[in-house]
Amino acid sequence: MTTTVVLDKSLTSLQRHMSEYLPKLEAAIASIHKLRANDPNSEEFSQALADLHVAATILEPYSEGMVEAINNFTDDRPE
Repeated sequence: MTTTVVLDKSLTSLQRHMSEYLPKLEAAIASIHKLRANDPNSEEFSQALADLHVAATILEPYSEGMVEAINNFTDDRPE
């Protein structure tokens, strides 16, 4: 394969990972904002904490995939 083809495949993979990662990351950030804005004894805080736990659990494997995609793209770039 030519360098251009390999780089295009790496970029496509990176873009796919970013598209899948972003909504999960946005959900985690929204939960963090809710945690900061609500009383720790409130139902809203408890729900935001539960939502953040779910988001963090989902993000963990996505983060690993994202790191791999970034590394592959970086490794495939010409020097």
